Amino acid sequence: MGKRLSWSGLLVAASMFTFTSAQADQLTIGAYPANPPWEYKTADGEFEGYEIDVAREVSKRLSLTPEFQDLGFQAIFAATNSGRVDFGISSISVTPERLKNQAFTQPYYDSDGTVVGKSDSVVKSLDDLKGKVLGVVAGSTGDAWAKQNAKKLGIVEVKSYNTQQDLLMEVQNGRIDGGAGELAGFQYAMTKMPGLQVLVRIPTGERFAMLTKKNHPLLEKVNDAISAMKEDGTMAAIHKKWFNADAEPETSTIKILPLPQAE
Repeated sequence: MGKRLSWSGLLVAASMFTFTSAQADQLTIGAYPANPPWEYKTADGEFEGYEIDVAREVSKRLSLTPEFQDLGFQAIFAATNSGRVDFGISSISVTPERLKNQAFTQPYYDSDGTVVGKSDSVVKSLDDLKGKVLGVVAGSTGDAWAKQNAKKLGIVEVKSYNTQQDLLMEVQNGRIDGGAGELAGFQYAMTKMPGLQVLVRIPTGERFAMLTKKNHPLLEKVNDAISAMKEDGTMAAIHKKWFNADAEPETSTIKILPLPQAE
């Protein structure tokens, strides 16, 4: 006959069972709360954002309750790897280095570079930048790209600004011909600044996805939910909501893709 559990032992066992049962109905998601439009907290402490909408819809399709945890960006990697949270979001790029130790769903956003300008701009391609003045945020990826390509493209001047808002106001007022930078940040800012549009998209290969630990039992199901969201237009609608722009047909927001694999 086995050992009889004490009353206190039975209470501990019961509490453990209750905790486990509650967690079985949840999808825990780590998110960095200062990363708009991807994820941020409202005045009442609720999470909102593009990826929050993605995670909530995934949870709904799996009949799970999403539970968001406020984490620093680097802490998300440790939390997913240890199993403290099921998945992590925060505009996390799929990279070969990260795939060595962790796993990703298929991506759902292509974080390309871009040149933005006024809606009536004559610039339709990179070749049209010849003779133009381009603005960048100092120290940004757009800054590096513009300086590397100015001579080749015939850009007559690259002007630096301290903030994205300062840069876009100069574009809006016609003082410079365009601004170079990261697509998502510009797309989000342009929802609040009328009269601007993406002139040229510059592919970088950088794509965002949900992060998790290797061999997570829900990875395939979450990935299937993302495929269904692309197929039925839900993912495109989330893109339209946050950027007030249609996702392009050949991007990962629209195309169903395989699970990323380590090289």
